[in-house]
Amino acid sequence: MFERFTDKARGTVFLARAKAAERDDDQIRPVYMLYGLVAQDGVAAKALAALGVGTVAVEREIGRTTPLGNPLEGPAADGDAEALATIGIDLDEIKRKIEENFGPHALERVPVKGGPANWPGRITMTRESKQALGFALKEARALHHNYIGTEHLLLGLLAAAERNQRGDFTPATLRDLGLDTATVRDRVLAEVTEQHRRYPPS
Repeated sequence: MFERFTDKARGTVFLARAKAAERDDDQIRPVYMLYGLVAQDGVAAKALAALGVGTVAVEREIGRTTPLGNPLEGPAADGDAEALATIGIDLDEIKRKIEENFGPHALERVPVKGGPANWPGRITMTRESKQALGFALKEARALHHNYIGTEHLLLGLLAAAERNQRGDFTPATLRDLGLDTATVRDRVLAEVTEQHRRYPPS
């Protein structure tokens, strides 16, 4: 059922990885995933834009809460690749889609440190990021959706923040961004309803 990860949801992970590489960070953190959501068009980006949160605000939060120039050491955990695979995120497939949309060798034109050679390999995710993916699955199931889109990822990130009082993505992070969980959820559900009205499922 949950193999239907939308292209925009996959793109969120791609952009989060790019942001991590740009900051010499070898882990995908929730705030990088949030960046991936606002940096492209999608239900989550529309909902957040309506609440005044865009790339500038998220970039500012990234600068406050994440490391710069201090990559974490050690090999990637096997569970990270498996966690991505179970919800249909395959980096090789993402690479193929990017090249399909932006032309051959598009990744080589991405100006991030670490280089495209690292992209097809394993990727690490923080505990909170994996937790957010788990909550995204639950949100999709609760809404009776047979896909996982940016809206589910955003709701998953909110749930992860609410359950972590310490760390680099907490209720305080949401407050810094001017976000209230209930308000964001209402906005997301309104955007989902509008999208389904305009593009009814066949």
